[in-house]
Amino acid sequence: MYNAVIISLLVLMVVLVASNKVPRWIIGIILLAILLLTGTSTLTDVIKFVDWDVLGLIMGMGIFTVLLEESGLMELTARFIRARAGSPGTALFWIILAAGLVSIILENVTVVLLFAPIAYRLSKKLGVNPVPVVIGIALSSNMAGSATMIGDPPAIITAGYFNLAFTDFIWYHGRPSMFFLTLIPMIVSCYVYSKIVGKEVGYSVETVAEDNEAIWKGLDKIFVYEAILFLSIKITLLSIRHIIHIPLTLAALIGVGGLSLTRIILHRDTASVKKAVRKGVDLDIIVFLIGVFVLSGAFAKHRLAAAAAKTILSLASGNLFVVTSLLIWLSVAVSAVMDNTPYVVTMLPIAKYIAVGLNVDPVVIAWALLVGATLGGSITYIGASANLVAVKLLEKKGYKVTFSEFIRKSIPFNMTNIVLGWLLYTIFWIMY
Repeated sequence: MYNAVIISLLVLMVVLVASNKVPRWIIGIILLAILLLTGTSTLTDVIKFVDWDVLGLIMGMGIFTVLLEESGLMELTARFIRARAGSPGTALFWIILAAGLVSIILENVTVVLLFAPIAYRLSKKLGVNPVPVVIGIALSSNMAGSATMIGDPPAIITAGYFNLAFTDFIWYHGRPSMFFLTLIPMIVSCYVYSKIVGKEVGYSVETVAEDNEAIWKGLDKIFVYEAILFLSIKITLLSIRHIIHIPLTLAALIGVGGLSLTRIILHRDTASVKKAVRKGVDLDIIVFLIGVFVLSGAFAKHRLAAAAAKTILSLASGNLFVVTSLLIWLSVAVSAVMDNTPYVVTMLPIAKYIAVGLNVDPVVIAWALLVGATLGGSITYIGASANLVAVKLLEKKGYKVTFSEFIRKSIPFNMTNIVLGWLLYTIFWIMY
């Protein structure tokens, strides 16, 4: 009975998430309520299965993201790009690459919301079509989300599940990690996208070099420097947390708390802090993740994760290359049509069982899972929230983007990063 409940809830979750019609917090409550009412999970399980430390880091990153936005750091980045943009093709490459790099430290939807107005202004200045620019921003922002452990929920959740440090995402046991597995494909994909899709933006000889002199105009330099300082402190704490033995939440609290107190005590800036708390604490994703964590825990508790791992190992005949390739391409396919956060949470126990079956470090399997989930989320605009937000923003500006049109634009970008990411993973983690 319990297995039937869990499988039914997994299907229900996929349908509801893919539909984008039911609020995430409601989905989380539905999952939690059914698991408890059917006895599939207990209140003790809820406390045990939910990774509260990961939720604390996610909340802290949400607040810090708003503070970074308020500081003007992103506007400074935008002005820098505008000041150095020459041809439309060059401008397209640099703005989508910048969006991808910024998404290393900011949530993807926030990056799209920050960079879309920049794209509109830059497109107007250069006299080009903004559609490929905004879509390119969404595509690149999705790519870098798992480059570090603070970029996106899937990366944060994976770090918490395997107790990883910030530096583990850059270099792990002598091998290049997620930073290189996502950033290298992203840079190449941005170049390919700007060359192929960039033809649609049109051509102009106008430049915006005059903006160079006004790059800091109207911005609070002190706020920008303070934001960079406390971001650096938080990254440092996350990098050495195994040495000083601090939880993820405490590292986030020190970064957010330090910047907030600095703004309040030294600058009497309570408005920015209040806005950051109000906009940054996303209870929708927190409640949703609680439900997904408990469902994932039940998946492992009732041995379904072990059964799924056994099936994958059987299909791949226990071959590490085949298993990881299967995981990558399965993750690409699933993430193309649904949010990769619940998918990753559900698959982590399976990855752990697969690692035991192959007698390898579970992080090796986790990287394959994360690579596929990260690379596959941009094929359609329903596969990632950032893509959907980009399409909605374009519609508000009068630019209608159909489902097929989005795929036509995303294919050059995605086929490049998927194949390259898979090859890099195979070279670094299978052949190395």
